[in-house]
Amino acid sequence: MTTRSIDPLHLLCDPLVVGVPAKRNSKHVITTDVDAHLWAVVLESCDLDVFNDGMLRHAVDAIRSAYGEQEIRDLAENEPLLTVPDPAEGIGSFETDHLINAFRSSLPDPDAEGQKPAHLTNYRSETTEIVAREALAVVFDMATPPALHATKGNRNQPILGFDGWSVMNQSTGELALVLIQVKGTDDTNRPPTQAARLIVECGKATTEVSKLKGFLVACALRCKDTEYCTPLIKMLVELEKTSKVANLMVAPVIIRGLVTADLEDLKSLREATATFGHAKARGMSLSIGADLNDFGRKAMDAARQND
Repeated sequence: MTTRSIDPLHLLCDPLVVGVPAKRNSKHVITTDVDAHLWAVVLESCDLDVFNDGMLRHAVDAIRSAYGEQEIRDLAENEPLLTVPDPAEGIGSFETDHLINAFRSSLPDPDAEGQKPAHLTNYRSETTEIVAREALAVVFDMATPPALHATKGNRNQPILGFDGWSVMNQSTGELALVLIQVKGTDDTNRPPTQAARLIVECGKATTEVSKLKGFLVACALRCKDTEYCTPLIKMLVELEKTSKVANLMVAPVIIRGLVTADLEDLKSLREATATFGHAKARGMSLSIGADLNDFGRKAMDAARQND
């Protein structure tokens, strides 16, 4: 086992919101186990009482991005129905603003979940999944391809299947598929009880071929006309021929709220990598620095606002 300490990342977010965000201070440490399994501990800080808190603003941007805000903006720029002939100058911008407002108000609404127990709410789980995807991209240099969130007809229901996906370059130069599974918990046990569920889910990722086929099809269609489409199609063909994707990684992520992330959170996962089949692990424990329920609600509410 080797441990590599990374200098604190000082990330200045640039969200599409009014006001300049506070600087976001983040630090992480990566531990390498035998067979090239990597594990990261990420420590964030967050003050929900500060409107422009860097971590909160970053989550707001990430939620909007996952649901396709930039794609909506691109559509607005290229859609002739949103343009008007001269001399009605300024109306086109007015219509675009309405389009973005409509998009944001379509995002998951925490109030629509009623009296559902907080730990079962979609706004809590989905925010942690999106934060996990963003953190994996930074720590392990993964890509952030189009997410499947934008395809959900019912915004307040979770995505079925895997919690997320990505791709990353391996040292061989080949592209690997990354399947992400996330659990948010402030269980003070180390590892938390949710780690046992992550072990099972990551183990199934390499064996449930039919489920993986369906997931790859959905991802390929979502990524049509992007650089991700062709590699995904090739992986789907490979899966059909050989019943596996050779270059496969699993990313089990534990998201902590007020409990500080620690390498011990990942202990049982590190001991269970043999159950992941041929997949390599890129695991993580990340602490946000705020209550998970409050963070999820505030981030989702803020993402819905018209800045």
